[in-house]
Formats: sequence, C-alpha cells, structure tokens
Amino acid sequence: MQLNEEAYQTMIKRCLRCSICKWIPQVQIKSKKYATACPAIDLYNFHPYSGGGKIILALALEMGRITPSEELRDIVYKCTECGNCAIACKFLNTLEPLEIIMRLREKLVKAGCGPMPKQEEYIQSIREFNNPYNEPHEERADWFPEDIKIDSKAKVLYYIGCTSSYRRKEMAIATARILNAAGISFNILRDEEYCCGSPILRTGELDTFEQVLNRNLDVIESKGIETIIFSCAGCYDTFKVDYPLYRNYNFKVVHAVEYFEKLLEIGRLKLTKEIPIKVTYHDPCHLGRNAERYEEWEGDTVQILPLISMDIPPKPKRAGKNGIYDAPRNILKKIPGLKLVEMERIREYAYCCGAGGGVKAAFPEMALKTAELRIEEAEDTGAQVMISACPFCSTNLQDGINSRGSHLKYYDISELLLMAMGLDPEKLAQILSEVD
Repeated sequence: MQLNEEAYQTMIKRCLRCSICKWIPQVQIKSKKYATACPAIDLYNFHPYSGGGKIILALALEMGRITPSEELRDIVYKCTECGNCAIACKFLNTLEPLEIIMRLREKLVKAGCGPMPKQEEYIQSIREFNNPYNEPHEERADWFPEDIKIDSKAKVLYYIGCTSSYRRKEMAIATARILNAAGISFNILRDEEYCCGSPILRTGELDTFEQVLNRNLDVIESKGIETIIFSCAGCYDTFKVDYPLYRNYNFKVVHAVEYFEKLLEIGRLKLTKEIPIKVTYHDPCHLGRNAERYEEWEGDTVQILPLISMDIPPKPKRAGKNGIYDAPRNILKKIPGLKLVEMERIREYAYCCGAGGGVKAAFPEMALKTAELRIEEAEDTGAQVMISACPFCSTNLQDGINSRGSHLKYYDISELLLMAMGLDPEKLAQILSEVD
C-alpha cells in the first residue's frame, strides 16, 4: 500500500493511542517474557518509539507542534519496519502504522532531515557500485562455483541479491546447487543484476528507489523472464509487494522455499541423509507478514464518534496471514531425523531479527540487542540449531549468537536442504559434530 497524502492525513488523526501496537495479540501471548512485538519499545521504552508513538509524531509534525530535527530523525529511524505494529493494530483498528512510518521518513528526507548518515552512505554506494556494501560491481558473481550449470536461454531467473552475492555466499551456492540437482534450467544476471532497492525504499529515499526499480525491470523484461526465484526475503518482498505500486510486470515472483517445497512434492528432490538434530525456525519479516500484498479497496470512511470511524464496505485487513509460513516448515518436517520446535512468537507474530529498516547500518547496537532477544527466545525452545530463510537475518542473528555467546548454531534452510540431499557431506559432518 502506498499512502497518498489524503490517506496519510486521515490515518494519523485516527490513532486511538491504545498501545496495542506494542504487543502481539493477547490471544497469541504464551508468556509475559515473550509478549512484546516492537524491538524499539523493548529497547528504549518510551512511547514515541512505538508504532502508535510515531503516528503521534507524524501528527505533531503536520500540526507544526514539532519541527524536523536530529532528535526526531533519531526516533523515527530507530525502527526496523518489521510490521508487527501493523498486524497488532488490525485487531482493533484498520490503520497502517508501517506505511505511516515509511511516509514520515519520506517527509523527513524531503525536508533535508533524513536519512541517517550511515544510511546515506550505503545509498550512495548503491548509486555508484549497485550494492550497499561498497563492493566492486564486477565481483558480484564471484560466488559462482564452476560446478554450477546455468542456461542463458532459460525463462527461470535466480536473482541472488546483494547480501547473498557479497556476504552470505553460502546461500547463493546452496540454492543454485539445489536447482541443478532438481534439473531446473535457470539463468543468473551476473553483472546485469543490481540492488533491488529495498535498503533505499525503507529509508524514504524514493527518487533513487524508482531509478533502481526501473533499471531492474528493464533488464529482466528484456530477457523474457517468466519466473524469478529469490533466496533473499528482502528482495522477494520488494519485487512482490513494492514494485507493483510503481510499475506492473508480467513475470512470476517466488521465494526459494516455495519453489523447493514444490520440487519435494513432485519428487524432483530426494532427501537421503538423516539429520538428527533439534531446530527452531525464525520467520523473516519480509517473507512473512510484510510479503502479503495489499488488496484493492474502494469505499468511504464514515465518522461514528470523534475518534471512531467505520470503513464502508469493510476494508480488507492486511493481517499478515498470507505470508510464507508453511513452506519452510514443511521442508524441515520432511528431513529425516530432524525435529522442529517452535518459538513462542512465530508466523505473522514473529519477533524481528533486528536488522531491517536501515537499523543495521545506522544503529548497529540496536540491531545487535534485538538479535540477542530473539536468540534468547530460540534458546528457550531447547533447539540446537536456528534456521531461517533470509541473508539479512542470517548475518544479524549470527552476530547475536556470537555476542550472546550462545550454544546455538545457525544455517539457512537451503544449506540444510543441501545436506539432507547428500550434496554437502562436509557441512553435514560439521553440523553433527557441532551439536553432538
């Protein structure tokens, strides 16, 4: 959903200040320890840091009660944009706190008060090097091993993404080898692949984002691609949910876990190795609740009481239930010997890893502390290994494991699947020795 100015002005006046955005829905709470939803509130414990608090800041800014400042910028950008506040809000209202926060960031950028300096650095890197890591663009495909086969004429494209290309190469390699093992004819863009633009969009810098978006779609459409596979949850969410708000396309967008689940169902992948370990799965925000597209709605908002209004007909609620939750769990349950144990906050109520929304770059201490909170929740399950499906989550959660001195080990689901297929015996031996 892309809030226009009218919708934005209406929504920032409709917040009931109930603070429900700080908690997962009451019926989902399993313990006091893991009842909260918002990393910023957990760490800073001051109302303006919450989803509802930022709505009030937006209203105060529009009313002229506050002005753009470094203090305001600091609060607005200390948010991972995980979307948990938006899911919680749907149980009482139909506001879109996440979209309001994103538009508030856009307004700060236009006022010359955003983004954060470290975020501006990685945006400039994307402009110059097509990735946020200041890495040479010509080395983007250096992760590519000689044993992997690609087809330059294939209609299936594997879009690797910046983080898997430069930082989490093990994910790119595992995904490509699984596709090869299944006999899937696919291509990669090599030096024609650029940043998806997600790190730019989340900071509110729309002009650069639109340039990146159009360049990516021009390249992909010129090759007649019919299906794109992503192993990066951020890239997947940006293509699936955000790109269509600016420009339509005709190809199909799927995440690797969706694709792998279908390959297992039709027998294209065989799991031959037993992995007798206990794992817990972390739902990435961009693969779960944030990857649900908004439904179109045309109606009227009728004021019932000063702070109560009603949408007629009822507006479809983007409650996060249509994210990708079953596919990764179904894969894990098919691995011989493996036992899946769940954390308390899962699926659309999952707690953020702490890295999103530009926080990892601008506020690394916030990202790390949030990761440590999630690691503690994973430890409480009794799991030996933490699994997820996002390179950004991979980096931050592993940082949290190391910082906390946790016994947990971390692997991407593609790595684990490759082990279960008997295609990575060295890593399989390593994981079994680590949890022995």
